[in-house]
Amino acid sequence: MYRAFYQLQKAVNYKSIAARELFSSAGFNEARARLNYMKDKGGFALVSGPSGVGKTTLLRSFVESLDERFFKVAYAPLATVSVSDFYRQLAYLLCGQILYKKDILFRTIQQTIMDMALHKKIIPIIILDDAHFLRNENFFELQLLSNFNFDSLSPALFILIAQPHLLERLRRPAFDSFYQRISIKINLQPLSSQETHQFVLHVLKNASDASGSSNSNHVSASNEHLFTPRAIELIVKRSGGIPRIITIIMEQALIYGSAQKLTTIDEEVIYKIEPEL
Repeated sequence: MYRAFYQLQKAVNYKSIAARELFSSAGFNEARARLNYMKDKGGFALVSGPSGVGKTTLLRSFVESLDERFFKVAYAPLATVSVSDFYRQLAYLLCGQILYKKDILFRTIQQTIMDMALHKKIIPIIILDDAHFLRNENFFELQLLSNFNFDSLSPALFILIAQPHLLERLRRPAFDSFYQRISIKINLQPLSSQETHQFVLHVLKNASDASGSSNSNHVSASNEHLFTPRAIELIVKRSGGIPRIITIIMEQALIYGSAQKLTTIDEEVIYKIEPEL
């Protein structure tokens, strides 16, 4: 409804934006650079940050940049599983096999990784989402699983996506050995006030642009002032710089504005929709 009223080509939904259209904050660019460094090095990387800050978006952008001829991505979304189920999930993602015995699963996963890296020249990238839900024993198994040739090789990259409290958990003495294996620890932070303002305009531009091009830094003339400066200031304050919250506020404001036939979204609209957020 609001798309037609405000002549937007796409919904104000950042999750569906293509990688080339993503907003590049300083933190996002730094994180991408560090993941790019790790893709050939292998080992463990941890991406943490509060809900909605853009962890999955960052990984989506990173994965879309990979050449499928040289990288095999295995995305494991199920974290709250037993050790055997954990292994079965990885075995299926890496080689499409459904096995049941733990020792066979372990050997199959390691052999598949080694075969990809050494013979096919393909680096497996294993992404473990919601890693803060992993059971303690799964971290110990990950450590065993990553031991290749007496721990002298790192033929795969394991990326853990988690809430910030996982770091505190992994700092416990029981996890010392695993914690030391994490080569980079990326802690995504909310956008600054200036970045949040730029992000609002960026989202509007993408929603206004049918071509999906993001070469320009300006939204179309018809939508450039759709949100008043005071409205954007209030979005900055209310969102805390969390991209997911920013787009939720924007979309709810546009829904309300179109229902009320408002040509612009001012701070009063943001105040009125707050109880619904």
